[in-house]
Amino acid sequence: MTMKERVHIARRFLRSVRIDADLGDVRALEGFVCPQSSADVLLTMARHASETGQGAFTWTGPYGSGKSSLVIALSALLNGKADLQKEAAKVFGRKLTTAIWNALPTGTKGWRILPVVGRREHPVRVIGEAMQAASLVARQPRGGWTEANLIEAVTEAAAANPKSCGGLIIFIDEMGKFLEAASQEGADIYIFQQLAEAASRSNGRLLIVGILHQAFEEYAHRLSREMRDEWAKIQGRFIDLAVNTAGEEQIDLLSRAIESDHRPKAPSNLSRTVAAVVHRDRLADAARLSLMLENCWPLHPVVACLLGPISRRRFGQNQRSIFGFLNSAEPHGFQDFLRRADDHSLYEPDQLWDYLRANLEPSILASPDGHRWALAAEALERCESIGGDALHIRLLKTIAVIDLFKERSGLVPSFALLRACLPEVSESA
Repeated sequence: MTMKERVHIARRFLRSVRIDADLGDVRALEGFVCPQSSADVLLTMARHASETGQGAFTWTGPYGSGKSSLVIALSALLNGKADLQKEAAKVFGRKLTTAIWNALPTGTKGWRILPVVGRREHPVRVIGEAMQAASLVARQPRGGWTEANLIEAVTEAAAANPKSCGGLIIFIDEMGKFLEAASQEGADIYIFQQLAEAASRSNGRLLIVGILHQAFEEYAHRLSREMRDEWAKIQGRFIDLAVNTAGEEQIDLLSRAIESDHRPKAPSNLSRTVAAVVHRDRLADAARLSLMLENCWPLHPVVACLLGPISRRRFGQNQRSIFGFLNSAEPHGFQDFLRRADDHSLYEPDQLWDYLRANLEPSILASPDGHRWALAAEALERCESIGGDALHIRLLKTIAVIDLFKERSGLVPSFALLRACLPEVSESA
């Protein structure tokens, strides 16, 4: 049996979530895991809404950090359909579910959910069209959508049926598309300030959640100082919450994404060794991590520890999510490895170096990591030019890729860790 037949990526990690298409589909919840960092985001938002009346938020995080999936799960919990609520409650757990319901009471019919996907058009028109598609308004206003009639329609929809309906939540996915277009055209984004103010005056009946890949001000760098100041005032109406799985949360997601027939009764020595390096003096944490690393097979445990930190680096505009790597057919990528590997191979750190060099090197060189990358690449070239053998090259690639991301992974290229990366090589060699 080939490695390709033994290993596959779980269905929910094979494609991006689109909130307007997947909203209300119970299948979109299959396999969803709510990490603690995402639970904290929901609790913080719910507390602000119930205790201070704040109604406008942005969720900011890199591609692949689970923001859209979190929208789908929260919508399922709040929308009033019993089957969806039941599945979402399983995902979130009793404690988090109860806290959200207490802070955002659903009434008998739940919250109205309005999904909006940003594009390079004026947000007033796009949000208005979304309201029509969701049957929140009967028809487009005479003369078309304007800021005034949109705010009026949103306010009326939020206030409707107060005894049976929780209110209205507007999720604006790809909000950055609106900001990019406004920045390039010099257009204003005052509608977002108006929406935020309407939410804060709604007595908890209207919530606005914008989904961003980077902070508000990053989209405004082309603008004049005066316009940037205006944007800053609008941004101030929103509370920004970071959605970004980190550390062991990402390793846990990796272990759930990779499905295989590899089911050992206990973690291997390799997984235990790497976990012990990460958690030097915390035996319980090391034991838990070793089990997660083992479930990432056929990724080498060191690679599993490095993928998260790599996905959080900003290599120009080519920031890739972990799951983009798992699904990619690029040279030296994971799918390429599965096609070529034999039954007992692991995807090792030197192969990860080859993947980065083949597919991302120009972007890495243009990033803050560029100098260190160039030094490592130069060392490799020197090694090859003076006759270094295959072991020398593997060692150098392994040292380089671990060293590049050591600040975030908890790993350093120590002798013990290098032994774990090349277990078939003797200690004297």
